[in-house]
Amino acid sequence: MARKANTYLVHVVPGLEGVAQQEMQERVADTHVTDALSSFDERTSLLVVRSTAPPGDLLRARTVEDVFVLVADDKHVAPGRTGLAQIRKAIADSAMLEAAVSSAIAVRPRRKGKVTFRVIARKAGTHSYRRVDIQTAVERTLAARFPAWRLVEDGAWLEVWVSLVGERFLAGIRLSDHSMRQRDYRAVSLPAALKPTIAAAMVQVTHPEPDDVFLDPMCGSGTILIERALAGRYRLLLGGDRDPAAVEATLENIGPRYKPIEIRQWNATNLPLDTASVSALSTNLPFGKQIGSPEENKTLYPALLQEWARVVHPGGWLALLTSERTLLRRSLNRQEGLIADEEIPVLVRGVPSAIFTVRRARP
Repeated sequence: MARKANTYLVHVVPGLEGVAQQEMQERVADTHVTDALSSFDERTSLLVVRSTAPPGDLLRARTVEDVFVLVADDKHVAPGRTGLAQIRKAIADSAMLEAAVSSAIAVRPRRKGKVTFRVIARKAGTHSYRRVDIQTAVERTLAARFPAWRLVEDGAWLEVWVSLVGERFLAGIRLSDHSMRQRDYRAVSLPAALKPTIAAAMVQVTHPEPDDVFLDPMCGSGTILIERALAGRYRLLLGGDRDPAAVEATLENIGPRYKPIEIRQWNATNLPLDTASVSALSTNLPFGKQIGSPEENKTLYPALLQEWARVVHPGGWLALLTSERTLLRRSLNRQEGLIADEEIPVLVRGVPSAIFTVRRARP
């Protein structure tokens, strides 16, 4: 008997919609993205996903921030005060609430005692009411529909997240927890440490293979290396940084796991690696803000690309993250042997940036 398809809401970092869609389709059977809503200004991006997989299966996606099972979807909410009445009605009349609660129980067993809940509201666009007005409207509607539930500020068993993006109102019950976006492997963090979901996306776009020799030449606290280790089989992980504190942080975060792996202190413009010895390279370049400066980057970027073109074998992929997009474009255009493939815009701690996917040219 075929399993019934459920509808989910998936939160991703703005810009990573396509990467997240590809990963979910590869990792979770019979999963399809049916809609996407994104607002860089409001740092909001939602995917509407249909899947016959068990609810917990979507939690394996590493490029995803949060997963919710859909509760309500109204495509035409008015920007004026009548919009709040539409929102209340969407929750009050939802035929999906009970099934959503059952999905939450399947992932996170229910606690003893009263069901506790809280509402988190997000809003993108111009409306005559505030985000807090939406939150209050949903809280009161849920309390009226489920009198036995108890509203709490923290530690709720059920989290109902609601988003109003322009005219579109979406509500879902959260299946994930903070570990999906934050991970639990990073014992040490450094300034400008990369968000794990972005690191996972940078691994995804290098097309991981079981025989990879994977390199992060400016590894910081090791997030990209760990995400590559968790993405699947590989032959060898290589990482390093010129900062001894970064090397120490990477070694502590990795611990005894993810072998075989080699971490060294080095200069990323002069790597102690053989020519064409690396199959994939992914790294977070200095933005020239917390680390380095725009002036230093003008000479650093070309020197880095020249060395990385040497160590990556023909046909190998590079994924490079930066906010210095114009500089990296110019440097790539001048570097023989590297072919720019795609530029994926992404917000990094609120800074407009991009992941550049690059291919090492074949002879």
